[in-house]
Amino acid sequence: MAGRLLRASSAIALVLVAVIVVFYAGERRQIAPVRHQDAAIDVVAVARAPKPEPTRLLPPLVGATYMGDNWPKNFVNAFRRENVVADFARMRRDGFNAVVLLVSWGDFQPVFDPCCTYDERAFERLDFLVGRANDAGLDVVLRIGYGWTFQPDAGDVGVRIHRLLNEDEARDAFFAYASRLGEIARRHANVRLSLLTWEDLILHTIDGDGRKDFRQFIDSLPERDPLRASAASTPELPQRDGPRVALFNAYWDWLLMQKIFKPAAARIPNLSYEARVDSEPLPHTDADGKVEYEWIGHESTYHPPGADAIALYWAPFWGAQNQGEQLDAEQSLQLFTALLDKVRQHSGELPIFIDQLNVIDNTLGFERNAALRPAALPAFMDGAYCVMREAGVFGYAYWTTQDYAESPLYNPSFSYRLDGWKLSVADGAEPESRLQARPSGDFDLRMSPGDRLRQIIPERRGRLPTTNAEEHLSAHVCVSARAGARAVVEVSAGAAPVRLKLGGSTTGQVCSKIQTRSRNDTELDLEIHDVSGAALLTNVKLYDHIQQGGLYQFDGKEGVLLASLRRLNQRFAKADTTLASSHREPGEDSNARTHKVEPVRDGDAREPCGPR
Repeated sequence: MAGRLLRASSAIALVLVAVIVVFYAGERRQIAPVRHQDAAIDVVAVARAPKPEPTRLLPPLVGATYMGDNWPKNFVNAFRRENVVADFARMRRDGFNAVVLLVSWGDFQPVFDPCCTYDERAFERLDFLVGRANDAGLDVVLRIGYGWTFQPDAGDVGVRIHRLLNEDEARDAFFAYASRLGEIARRHANVRLSLLTWEDLILHTIDGDGRKDFRQFIDSLPERDPLRASAASTPELPQRDGPRVALFNAYWDWLLMQKIFKPAAARIPNLSYEARVDSEPLPHTDADGKVEYEWIGHESTYHPPGADAIALYWAPFWGAQNQGEQLDAEQSLQLFTALLDKVRQHSGELPIFIDQLNVIDNTLGFERNAALRPAALPAFMDGAYCVMREAGVFGYAYWTTQDYAESPLYNPSFSYRLDGWKLSVADGAEPESRLQARPSGDFDLRMSPGDRLRQIIPERRGRLPTTNAEEHLSAHVCVSARAGARAVVEVSAGAAPVRLKLGGSTTGQVCSKIQTRSRNDTELDLEIHDVSGAALLTNVKLYDHIQQGGLYQFDGKEGVLLASLRRLNQRFAKADTTLASSHREPGEDSNARTHKVEPVRDGDAREPCGPR
């Protein structure tokens, strides 16, 4: 899930060397070694720490990010409305009471210069999801400004974010987009929280347009601040990978808080911020050639101006050695506790929302990241309840309930009709005539003999699917069609085609391995040719990797973590529910609901923590 996130630790037990990793919207890559602090964290001691005062953020949020069965990068244009009710009902059965929705800037406002062109289809689909969530009894968290988009008019994601962080005109457009989202949040009372995240706002370079903001930042520093001397040492602007990286990062943190978050919070109600909880390494080599590291943190963003909550992310590799080790439950709980303790210390004990909880993670290229031993999962999940509750965590969102294929197709379910596709119709009919509207508002695409459906996949959408045994990649194509008439289609992706038999007695997905060949590593040409028969297509996927979360597999079967997460959800959702009068059943009008919070009392009935 443009940009990358560093995941490391500067607050962990033992002096070890680990690996900072970059995580951006589901994508990670190795960056540099990471240290641990000297003092171990006693989980029991933290559990006995004073409980934070309750806030309006009750009852506890127990959520998951919703993508249907799609890649988060193309979720907005990919989900089918006809599946949403069943998906949300399953979330409720699994103990979730909230859903996180990714609101990509480029999908909603594809053209920001000149300001502004909106894609009203995206706003309508978001409104639909928030409404269906309310019908299911689910609260909503909006992740504002999600970085990735496949919208053809949106341009390069990296350029978009660079201009946002350097140019006033781009910010004005972003704030116009934020204002429209604020209207949706105010219209739906089940929108409990919105958040920006540094993952979507990575500063790579300060250019000439950003110089005036940099000067304002320097002027805001205390007179004796060492960063002032660093800035005065040369007229050149600091670089992300240069010797003045501490100055660069301090400016980035200030920029996000003062120039992005603060104005956005004036437009979007209940806005929070996912803080960067890693420290960046700055190596120093002494005269003997020994390398030591200075660690540059981002603690100044842990208490965003005016916010009454802070968000963060977590996965088992945070703070671990990341040498391929498997952790037991106690080790992971210590690392988890250390992270929460660090955030509490530097945020003034703001209530915490973990917007990306990743317990199982198989991101490509990170096979050496630390992972929980499979046998340790139940014990970890039991312990995580106590660690989170006692650290002031008022909610969490699991990253994905459904394993998803990383398929870089735009509009793969024809939600936007034939946008992004080229359909050549054998009988000369208008291509749009092949679309069949469903009562749900979705569209099916009718393919007849001789028809050819094509999409060019540009490299800017990320990795182009391929087969590479060394990297454990195997390209696959999946085509979903409705039950009924049978058809045979040939699918090619720049190489030899494969044949798929569609339709028949059941609606479903037919998959096959496929060879792919890109054009100069810049684009991939996918074509579906109807050889015989007719079929109603509902979805197409082309991928070489399936991202796992451990709850529901790609084929819908239950995963190894589901039972443990259901138990955690059940326990956490009822924690402190006696403090709030905002319980809502599915179908209840969210506009009639209020949140009433009363002080915690020693006699409150809550599930105890401790050895189980």
